[in-house]
Amino acid sequence: MGTSGGPLVYDSASAKKNLRSDGYVALRSSATGKVEVGSIYADITTDADQAWFLIFTAFPRDTSPYNANDVSSPPDPNDTTMSKFSDSVIQGILNRGLKQTRTQWYHTSVEFGTVWADGSLNNRSTQYNEFENPSNWNSTGGSSGERFKRKWGGASWTDWITSAGSTCSGAVGGWSNYYEQSCVQSWFAGCEGGPAINHRCAGGIQDRANKLIIWAN
Repeated sequence: MGTSGGPLVYDSASAKKNLRSDGYVALRSSATGKVEVGSIYADITTDADQAWFLIFTAFPRDTSPYNANDVSSPPDPNDTTMSKFSDSVIQGILNRGLKQTRTQWYHTSVEFGTVWADGSLNNRSTQYNEFENPSNWNSTGGSSGERFKRKWGGASWTDWITSAGSTCSGAVGGWSNYYEQSCVQSWFAGCEGGPAINHRCAGGIQDRANKLIIWAN
């Protein structure tokens, strides 16, 4: 049993098969391996095909998410302050699984009051990424030259994209990105100083996302 009293699982498929409800579980390294994460929140209900493990709740307007260390883990979907596993734990979960993240974005524009993202799983409010080599991605820096795929909620996966800078901005890094450069819907939206849907440097107002809920499998 895990520290939360839940059953032990080791990846998305085993969680989907063996769990009956969302909640905290202990996560093994393999079917017969040791416990790697003593308690982690698993979502088995919102995706018909996969389970997702909660790795990071970020509040970019309050706290910089550019931190490789563990911060008050395990995260909870109802967090009101930042919580995350260390980057090494996040990388391990991704490497043992499908190498995918699902990030629910919440962003109401500071400047315009417009709701750009509301966490919906069915549109651009949720950004999916798949990483070719998760060990080369982290919370604190760019991953130039690394390949990833993307899709929005309800859409199809793209082909592989290579993280690279341009005249607009630098190479992407972190756990949730739409382009190969740090521009629209980016972990490193440079002018905003944090994750943001927009990249409106000319406005002079930092317009970071309110909240990101980041899942992995």
